[in-house]
Amino acid sequence: MQDQIKIVVVAMYQPGGGRPGELSKFREGLGLRPWKKAGLPEGVLWRNREGVAAMVAGVGPVNTAVNLMTLGLHAGVDWRKTWWLVCGIAGGNPQICPLGGVAVADWVVDGDLAYDLHTEDHPPQWSTGLLPLGATKPYGRVAPGLFSEPAQVFHLDKKLAGWAARRAQKTILHDSRELAQARKIYAAFAAGARPPAVLRGDVLSAARFWHGARHHRWAERWVKYWTKNRGRFAAATMEDSGTLGALRRLHELNLADWRRVLLLRSISNYTLPPPGRPAHRHLVEGPEPGLNFPSLEAALENVWRVGRDVVAALLQKPPR
Repeated sequence: MQDQIKIVVVAMYQPGGGRPGELSKFREGLGLRPWKKAGLPEGVLWRNREGVAAMVAGVGPVNTAVNLMTLGLHAGVDWRKTWWLVCGIAGGNPQICPLGGVAVADWVVDGDLAYDLHTEDHPPQWSTGLLPLGATKPYGRVAPGLFSEPAQVFHLDKKLAGWAARRAQKTILHDSRELAQARKIYAAFAAGARPPAVLRGDVLSAARFWHGARHHRWAERWVKYWTKNRGRFAAATMEDSGTLGALRRLHELNLADWRRVLLLRSISNYTLPPPGRPAHRHLVEGPEPGLNFPSLEAALENVWRVGRDVVAALLQKPPR
């Protein structure tokens, strides 16, 4: 008899040493227990008696793709009626997302597949050295041929994303005195002074942990380019192209349902430094290199709160 799993929560960032990660709140709040399945290491899979499971897919698109395909191909589970809820933290666009806010995504664009020229090696009139594969200039037309159809754009089910965002509007999000203090530093940005909120916004997924104004401008245009101006860059992640690539492939194999995939990303930091601070210093001179996250606690708490409410709604009265 096959296992009946109603929902899978997909987390990525789960550090060791007793530090909290994306799975921690879900594991405690949903009463999840270790779940052993062939092909996946111990500690990756968890589940409860209500048919809710969770997995730590790992950091980076390769880890998430491999682990999700391993899970999806497991013969002991029928995933075709399972809801997939990807929940994690992200860098945010301070013009759109408040710190600690939660973005419900419609679009995910891969930021890794590209031609890459160093700044000193491309013409000075070019705004970036990152070109679409098969193009001859930044954001140029991709010529027919080997690279004409790279699988780097993912359009999630719009109705499902809207359903989740509407329910999440009732979720009370965590705010704090410390987070309010952090907001003051970013008040020059359109969303920098706002308290946490749930919004619709799209994702650029790249294995590189990038930072700074030039990369930020590239990200905004890259998302618009690949979505034909239908997406707006709200969050930067490191895994979602791998996660969604695996889930889309499982859908094509009739092993999962693409219309049942949701993506929630909470804002733990911004892709831009505060005004007046060099990007390199902001990136490496935090508590740990690359971990200058002013809203990490709020992001972990709020993606859990929204995820918890979406899980409850899916169990009680899922969308048709």
